[in-house]
Amino acid sequence: MTQAEAEIGEEWRELPRYLVDVLDEVCASLDAAALRQVVRRFGGRSRVAVESTEPVARRVVLVQLMEEMCLQEEGLAPLVRHLELREGNTKGIQRLKASVAAWEVELFAAEEWNEIFNLLDEVHVPDLRRWYADFLHCRGRSGPPVHCTEPWSVFLHSATLNARPQQGLPCFELLRQLALISDGGRHFALADWADTHDPAPEPSETLYEPAEKTAATLRTDVWSPTSYLVIRLRPMLDSGRDTDILLSHWWRVHPGEQQRGGDRRISLEQAEKTVRALIHNAESEWAYLRADIAVEFVLPHALMDLRVERWRKTAFQGVGGVLGEDHHVVLRSLDRHDRRDLHGRWGSRWRAFTEGNAGRVHWFPEDGRAHLLSEPPPAVVVLSEAPGSAQEDAWAHRRTDEFGEALRAGAPIVLWDRRGLADTAFREELRDLLERHDARALPGVVKALRIAAADRDAEANAVVGRHVALLWDDPDRMPVGPARSGEDAARTVVEEGQ
Repeated sequence: MTQAEAEIGEEWRELPRYLVDVLDEVCASLDAAALRQVVRRFGGRSRVAVESTEPVARRVVLVQLMEEMCLQEEGLAPLVRHLELREGNTKGIQRLKASVAAWEVELFAAEEWNEIFNLLDEVHVPDLRRWYADFLHCRGRSGPPVHCTEPWSVFLHSATLNARPQQGLPCFELLRQLALISDGGRHFALADWADTHDPAPEPSETLYEPAEKTAATLRTDVWSPTSYLVIRLRPMLDSGRDTDILLSHWWRVHPGEQQRGGDRRISLEQAEKTVRALIHNAESEWAYLRADIAVEFVLPHALMDLRVERWRKTAFQGVGGVLGEDHHVVLRSLDRHDRRDLHGRWGSRWRAFTEGNAGRVHWFPEDGRAHLLSEPPPAVVVLSEAPGSAQEDAWAHRRTDEFGEALRAGAPIVLWDRRGLADTAFREELRDLLERHDARALPGVVKALRIAAADRDAEANAVVGRHVALLWDDPDRMPVGPARSGEDAARTVVEEGQ
């Protein structure tokens, strides 16, 4: 596009005097050689002016340079970034950033741009541009311009993006995500600034859920946490030790979208300590939300015997907490997640469960295979023995692998006795519990039982509270895969707990 074409086109905008004034003030400290270098780097026609033997006023050269850059997709941001590298983050550079932003994006006043840029000055995110590329990818957008390597330029670019139907502006989503993962000391201020300036109404719980999710699955009587950590433990097949695992984790904080943290290759003995650090960091970073954090463990069949709900938390003044008493702790099946051919019946049973149309609870071993596959389909299954013991003895004694059968049939909710074979008292208490409570609120009921069982004087449902394991597998809330491939490669989004 030529200058003449630009001037008559809809994209052309006359440069405001205040913007030229601010750039002129910044460049006043540059000598002739430095100014020539800047123009040669970013200019086209303006190079002729600085290389001419005829004297040309600095302001005239700058106007030509700015007009050329404004016709490019990246605008003036590369010039601002270059001048900041030369001059540092001076008051003049700060004014220039705010002025460029106010002119290019008529979303905030210059004073407001200055406020947010000052807050972003203390934000530090390792490999920010890659993180921002993932942020855009999750929203179905192309990658960021090459100059998006600093918080202020990332936010400026995000402010140029329009909101999708029923969603807030991406720039406010970006601030809330940066408030969670940045290393700086202004997390609360970033989130507060976003809440103050976001013109959207109170965020809806449905904003970031998959498009195919139905209204029935969003019912308020079905447990679906707004703030959670998903922690996956996967055995390492390339390791010489059977106890080596890959620990991956994801987090979601309402109304932000799910994000993936860095993977860790650890031994199984280190898992509890690593999870303790993750929980401690999450509670510290999300303190301003004043919300409970649910913890979901995605485990393979062989690790379902890990009593993760009894894992300890970071102590305070010598007093330690228990994960399953402080948080809603549920299990999920890694094996079923990896078998896409099972996802159809799994989703179908979950939908019937959330709509209140599921069949009665299936009890092993008295209820046969016919009932498990009957209509209406049972969604809640109670095992007669723990998954580990069933798997070890299934082939030797030709017994049914109850846990495998429940997963294959698509049952999303499975309960069992952690001790192995469920005793009569456990099953009676659990049967009474399931008759008195709506199964769609089971995670909250089980958490309350675990707390009650910790009291020495607890009598009601004490056996269940001490020993019950709960698999609550919501197919509508799946951990997101890597942005570039399906491999479990470590990602440099953020390393929590370090």
